Amino acid sequence: QTCALPIWMIAVAVDLSQLYEARVRLQNAAEQAALAGASQVDYVAAERGSASLLPSFGAACTSAGNAFSGVAGSTACVSPEGTDEVVATVTVQAPVAMPLPVIGGSFTVTATFTAAPVLGGQTPVG
Repeated sequence: QTCALPIWMIAVAVDLSQLYEARVRLQNAAEQAALAGASQVDYVAAERGSASLLPSFGAACTSAGNAFSGVAGSTACVSPEGTDEVVATVTVQAPVAMPLPVIGGSFTVTATFTAAPVLGGQTPVG
């Protein structure tokens, strides 16, 4: 007796591994983007006791996420107002084509990461 896996089980395993790889890649992109956005600290405002990001935080965050994900226009960055710390949150989405028709045509994989700036020991700019 031989134990042979049906071809559909192999196809499902390959499809699931593609989804996992896409999820890991996008999680890395979201992390890099959030860190890039959180690094855009307005040190002059921080010196006055008001933590805030420079207006360039969105552009830095978005371009880092798009570069790491390899999908232009897939990154959205926000910094919630009304908090004592500044947080950059990034969501990266990219469709993953699935060749097995039983599972579906494509899935959207989403990854989110939140980062806050580190202000200790930094000197104001300008």
